[in-house]
Amino acid sequence: MAVNKDLREGQEIVFADGVKRKVFPLTIRQLRNFMKIADQLNVDTEQGLTDKDIDNMVSAASIALQKIDPDLANDEDALEDALDLRCFGALMAASMGNEVDQVPNE
Repeated sequence: MAVNKDLREGQEIVFADGVKRKVFPLTIRQLRNFMKIADQLNVDTEQGLTDKDIDNMVSAASIALQKIDPDLANDEDALEDALDLRCFGALMAASMGNEVDQVPNE
């Protein structure tokens, strides 16, 4: 179970592009849009991901990154290159205000 911590500190996540970004929980305004996408996410790696699942992941990540890295959030191709399943999960957790249990890329 995830445990909330001091949300104002943010959480640093190393993305697949090697860039470390500090992620903060979403504002209520962002959360409204985020939840519309997150409710459609079906990230079950045992059954495999469909193109629709991946599109939804990219859309959710874009919303989560709008205030952190707007250039990346608005460039779908660059965003797809900056995400992997590990950092996507960490981004979703941090966006919701939960602790991220992540081993940084070396």
